[in-house]
Amino acid sequence: MGIRFWVRWVIGLAAMALATSATRPAAAAEGAFRAGAAAVKITPSLDRTVYIAGYEGNRIAESVHDDLWARALVLDDGKTRFAVVACDLIGLSNPRVRRIRERIRAVPKENVLITATHVHSGPDTLGLWGKNPTASGIDPAYMTLLEERIAEAVETAARALKPARLSAGTTTVPEGLVYNSREPIQDKELTALRFSGADGKTIASVIHYGGHPEVNKSKALTSDFVHYVREAAEKRFGGVSLFLNGALGGMVTPKVSGHTLEEMQRVGEGVGRAAVAALESAQPQPAPALSIKQGTVLLPLENDGFKLLLGVKVLDGELVEGKIRTEVWRVDIGPVTWMTIPGEILPKPALALKEKLPGKFRMVVALGNDELGYILDPEDFSRGRYGYERSMSIGAQTWPLLFQAAQELLK
Repeated sequence: MGIRFWVRWVIGLAAMALATSATRPAAAAEGAFRAGAAAVKITPSLDRTVYIAGYEGNRIAESVHDDLWARALVLDDGKTRFAVVACDLIGLSNPRVRRIRERIRAVPKENVLITATHVHSGPDTLGLWGKNPTASGIDPAYMTLLEERIAEAVETAARALKPARLSAGTTTVPEGLVYNSREPIQDKELTALRFSGADGKTIASVIHYGGHPEVNKSKALTSDFVHYVREAAEKRFGGVSLFLNGALGGMVTPKVSGHTLEEMQRVGEGVGRAAVAALESAQPQPAPALSIKQGTVLLPLENDGFKLLLGVKVLDGELVEGKIRTEVWRVDIGPVTWMTIPGEILPKPALALKEKLPGKFRMVVALGNDELGYILDPEDFSRGRYGYERSMSIGAQTWPLLFQAAQELLK
């Protein structure tokens, strides 16, 4: 074998490597963890009628207190690429989430998690707050724009991917800010994650805490107390801050003297100080590996009101063989374990699930990929104090079936 053979052999190997890299999806080298983040405005124009989601129907927006956002975080460990988007919305149906995923190219669509902060001062994206009970409050033109902008947030975050490190911390949120007005059971833990670059600068922070963003009752669009929580994190650390809601149901709500903008700011700044404290005490974690497991669940629709609203196309959604199709996800980011639940989970079932999560940092993420209303423990479904939650739930079998799906993902 002469020198020419070896030269041709080396050139051939190089060509094969180039061909392989050209066909491989853009990703970090195996073992190299990267993160990218972006924030895209989703505030609707007031040039069109905007029905506000929350409280009574026919509540029409008159002003903007602060912009609404789709905030995306993309993570890549060299093997898996994952995106999470936190939207300042009351919620999105699972069919809508699946439509949005079809617009995304930079992340495998099956790895895109879309959540809502559940603000009660954003546009109606479910259909329940229109001019009257038989009219949807959804603006189709806005929904098309919303889908485009959520996809844009993911694409922009993916383009910003860079080598990253993870720090994680927890704290207990002080009394006097958010409480359970039904009974004294609540997840008071706030978990904060910080993704920083090699230069130490923050790429993104994730703040997980359970509470209804429902202080504001004016006709101003706002992300409510969540605005001040994210602002506190971004002022202290920079980067893009995402808020993922937790055990907010039944009724975990701000403890306020009145539904004023001043009280909204007080609560937000208080929770924001707790978030900053958790981020300041956050400890560096080993280079994290990503793992995603998903379960599809078919849930019986027992709520006759929801059946009617779906049938007349007021409520955004669809039935599959008479049932609602939804999703439960397990996401592991190194020592951090998330379990997503497709609605407003109450503290009792959320805490029971949280106890079973294996990670050092455990997060039960509400409104993950869907909004199915309140999710109650079956023991509480018929209790008088939960009459309102029962009326806004799809049925008593919801939690047992979701819990079963979650347990399968924990095996």
